Amino acid sequence: MAWGKCQAYNLHKRNQTKLILGLVLGLFGVALMYYTFPINTYVFADFRQLPILISVSLGGWIAGLVATVIIFVYRLVFLSGVSMASVWGAVNALGTFIIAILILKDYKLSLQRWAWTLGLSAGLSVVVFSIILVENKWVPIGTFCLVFIVGGMFTLAMLLYLKRSDDSLRIMREAAHRDFLTGLFNARAFEVIMEQRIASSTRYRVPITLLLIDIDHFKQVNDTFGHPAGDAVLSQLAMVLRDTFHPGDHIARKGGEEFAVIVDDCDSERIEIIAERLRRNVENQIFILPDGTEHKITISAGSATYPDIVEELLFERADQALYQAKTSGRNRVCRASSI
Repeated sequence: MAWGKCQAYNLHKRNQTKLILGLVLGLFGVALMYYTFPINTYVFADFRQLPILISVSLGGWIAGLVATVIIFVYRLVFLSGVSMASVWGAVNALGTFIIAILILKDYKLSLQRWAWTLGLSAGLSVVVFSIILVENKWVPIGTFCLVFIVGGMFTLAMLLYLKRSDDSLRIMREAAHRDFLTGLFNARAFEVIMEQRIASSTRYRVPITLLLIDIDHFKQVNDTFGHPAGDAVLSQLAMVLRDTFHPGDHIARKGGEEFAVIVDDCDSERIEIIAERLRRNVENQIFILPDGTEHKITISAGSATYPDIVEELLFERADQALYQAKTSGRNRVCRASSI
């Protein structure tokens, strides 16, 4: 659950969150060493391997290595001192990590992968206990394997359940920031992104450009063909926008027939080329209405570039450029520097 929250709020610090995950699960493995059941008078079993498997399945080799090192060192040195049992116990933890890395790679958690990993880890424990124990060993070893497998499958069920819960929450959070019709960012999310991109532009001294887009004579589409036709035009225009801009650019529906794009690493000269390409793409696109009718539209666009224009005036100047494009004939692009 903590890992899901880390992923949601610290996407730019993935390695850091993996280290934290490994640390937490390593300490959890240490705690499990104090919740044991006896194999015989001198040897006790625990489930310290499970935190290692969890760390690798969620955080890859980084989290797995951190958790394994903590468990390895604590079992070898601190739990009951250095002995043959502690050495083999530490080796068991290291072997489990290697097995997990080989099978639970690419963070693809599945029943088959987990079952193989769990079975090999249990097999490694059998080998270790066979070396440590001299007599009367197969019944307790069999008992351990049974309980370990059951506990491991319960852990898988829990992980899959939490993953589905995290995915559902992520989808809900994403939906709250998206326009229901086009799937683009909504106006509220766009304002937050705009603040973030301006801060990043200031920090790294890379220009960004705000492009405002408006569909020409969109009211006529609704009046002539109906609102479902207008919705079809809006959703298809969103696809044209996605195809025209890079994945790193942020596209939003501001409301009605107005759209906005933040174009990263783009100065006032380059935006003219990009905006003109968008204008041509829209002009040449055939929009299919719900009744099968083919329709064409045009757009007008206005741009303003930061830091050429200060943050407080960026939207205002881009809107002025858009207004100039519409009043000078539509189906054209203007930039704020030409006003």
